Amino acid sequence: MVETKLNVKQFEQIINLLENNPEIFINKWLEKSQFDKSDPFYEDVIYNALYTARLLAVFFRRPNKKLISNLTEKIVAERIEAKVDLSDFVKNINIAREIVNQLMVNTIDNQSAVLEGIAVTNRFFDAYLYYAVVNYTKKKDQIINEKSMFINEMHNDRLTILGQISASFAHEFRNPLTSIKGFISLLERNPSLDEQSKYYFSIISKEMDSLEDKVTQFLYLSKMRGLGDDMAIFNLSSLLKEMINFMYPRFVVEAIKVNQDIKKNLFTNGIKEQIKQVVLNIMNNAVEELSEFCGDREIRINANADEQYIYVNISNNGRKIPSHILDSIFEPFISTKELGTGLGLSVCKQIIEKHEGKISVSTTEEETAFQFVLPRADE
Repeated sequence: MVETKLNVKQFEQIINLLENNPEIFINKWLEKSQFDKSDPFYEDVIYNALYTARLLAVFFRRPNKKLISNLTEKIVAERIEAKVDLSDFVKNINIAREIVNQLMVNTIDNQSAVLEGIAVTNRFFDAYLYYAVVNYTKKKDQIINEKSMFINEMHNDRLTILGQISASFAHEFRNPLTSIKGFISLLERNPSLDEQSKYYFSIISKEMDSLEDKVTQFLYLSKMRGLGDDMAIFNLSSLLKEMINFMYPRFVVEAIKVNQDIKKNLFTNGIKEQIKQVVLNIMNNAVEELSEFCGDREIRINANADEQYIYVNISNNGRKIPSHILDSIFEPFISTKELGTGLGLSVCKQIIEKHEGKISVSTTEEETAFQFVLPRADE
């Protein structure tokens, strides 16, 4: 029996009030809470209210919070399915508390008994509220997790289909491209070509190289680890410096200052040409962004390591990436450039993850930085 200053007669009077007059409680509660009969769980609402009154009577005899938790768990599932907000749920519980307390005030003559009854009732409804909020939060989290899993599964399915389409596309286009390039090369060797024709052929060759590069990017999207890739240990520090030297003419043309802080002899295990592609894509993006930037233009390349990983950071002081693009910037066909294909960064992500690394981006008004992390290897 619950600890109380009530004598047996007063105690039983309150319990009888709760057990023998549930319809008074239910009718008043339905009136104040304004439950609509169109509610899909209206009959359950009546049952739950009746059970709550009985449970309160039981609580006066022997407090059992497990029963309260079980009831609120049932009600929570129904209220969520009925699309009832937590605030409305809490409001209705407090309405029930007020009605029970008022019934005791109106029915029981002894003031001390009323005060003791209200104290016990408040303890009951405090526990009721606690378990309602806990179970509501738990159920909502479960629903969110299930939806997230479904979204991730759908996303993975779409990427798988995209990879299959990309592979088919790349192979279908690569063969005729190779033939066209071969015939162009043969035509360029014709000694009778005038300068104008040579110029045209040089443009055609350049555009063919660009098209072949795009086809290669599609192929990267579909290529999984182990399909003809020869992994080898190479010096990432040297690769970064090589790419900086390769890009140097563009840096000069665009008046970009390059600051580099690259620790020597950072070795990793992977496919050197693919990591070159990653560095080149990020640097190219930085140059293209800064080419439209008014002010001092700067690219910073930092590389360091701990015992396990190499950290490469390539940043520029161009415009901030819009927030609506940032979360999906590594997804295929997402681009900040008006005429961009949106494949470059997606390819970078595929390559880095294939090398058991991670790639991320951060952006502020002052700086946009791409960082990728690769496992470190012994020399």
